[in-house]
Amino acid sequence: MAEATPTLSKGARAFPKDVRLRRRAEFLKVQERGAKHSADCLLVLALPNGRADGLSRVGLTVSTKVGNAVVRNRLRRRLRELFRTRRAALPRGLDMVIIARTSAAEADWSRLVRAFERVSAELAKRYPAS
Repeated sequence: MAEATPTLSKGARAFPKDVRLRRRAEFLKVQERGAKHSADCLLVLALPNGRADGLSRVGLTVSTKVGNAVVRNRLRRRLRELFRTRRAALPRGLDMVIIARTSAAEADWSRLVRAFERVSAELAKRYPAS
């Protein structure tokens, strides 16, 4: 019988509903009023959300132009992982929509990391911690 893989604590790898943009109206609000920040294969639209808890939330958009379902789902998983593991470096209290450009389909992990970190640095400059 195979040994079970050790599990991380739930908080260590969680991507709970309260850190996600889930409704179309939330996406549209950020897309219409948010500031654009671009880096290589990613475009991020960010808008302060005014939440009292200072929680930053993210929504992902990966168009069918990027690739087939396998490519799009892999890219979404990678972008979720980037947000989840680097959330502490992002400014608090932002709603963000991360849009994958068509060039993201060929991007390897290190290229995605560089693009995400560049956008994070831009966001940190524009929305300094208060």
